[in-house]
Amino acid sequence: MSDEVEFEVGQMYENVKGKYEVLSISDDAMTIQWETGEQTSTTVSFQQRIIERIKFEKELIEEQKAKALRKGQKAYISKAGEQFKGLAESDFKTTISGTKWRNRSCLGGAVTKRLAPHKLQINSWAVPRKTAIQWQDIGHHRLAAKMTQAKFSALIDHTDLSYGFYIERGDQDSETSSDWNAFIAWLKKENNEAFLNKLVIEHHLRIDHQSGKSAIAQIDAHDGKWNVKKISHEEGEKEDIGALADFFDKIPASAALNLRIHQKTAKAEILARGEEIADDIAALFDVLMPLYEASATLVPPDEAGV
Repeated sequence: MSDEVEFEVGQMYENVKGKYEVLSISDDAMTIQWETGEQTSTTVSFQQRIIERIKFEKELIEEQKAKALRKGQKAYISKAGEQFKGLAESDFKTTISGTKWRNRSCLGGAVTKRLAPHKLQINSWAVPRKTAIQWQDIGHHRLAAKMTQAKFSALIDHTDLSYGFYIERGDQDSETSSDWNAFIAWLKKENNEAFLNKLVIEHHLRIDHQSGKSAIAQIDAHDGKWNVKKISHEEGEKEDIGALADFFDKIPASAALNLRIHQKTAKAEILARGEEIADDIAALFDVLMPLYEASATLVPPDEAGV
């Protein structure tokens, strides 16, 4: 068989009894020694069959686990968003009192259900005490430093619904944001900034960022370039900036930094869209998925070797 184990003298292998070292090989005969010091004479073909059986049993168990997970996900997805019929006038406020739109049975689940099939297991969470929902990979969400994790989000105020990609850097006193570092590393790679610039233009997106207690600033894309202005300065001139990664790197590490790449839509349009707003949100998340994939640290830093 092409995937048969090729035993080598001095190398370690494992059978049902435990790990062992190959001491000698002569044709089909071999001598092995377990970690306890016990030795035995056996055959290459016999040990190959044992290893193949162990591998087969492990693969079978993993497949059964995956099948059970897919079954559970299918059952969840079939019910996700089943109560969502669109956002209501009463949802457009900055308090969560009396609202249900953030639930997985409403907008949260409705968007999750509409996302394109993906290797990540995306789910939604209502943000505590805020008129907002976030979507993340389940394993990613379980990790520490939740504030600075990359995520998709939807946020309502009195006049608008904002939805898109959100990430924070944190300040020098907070936990290190491996997601932010991964995002900046992605942004510095060839063609990625051009890709983002084109994406922002084609999908009429906004890039808003805030550092420390300064005013929120808006970054606009145009012809492969960027300019920035403070949103509070309605008549102010826009300042051309160079590479985005360099622009963010120049913001002092002492200042927390957040970034939102999003679509902002007026209440009247959202109400008119009805339950189809879930399609709009899911479609934008699919477009922005490369940013989330690049940024989301899916394993703890100590396990990733960082």
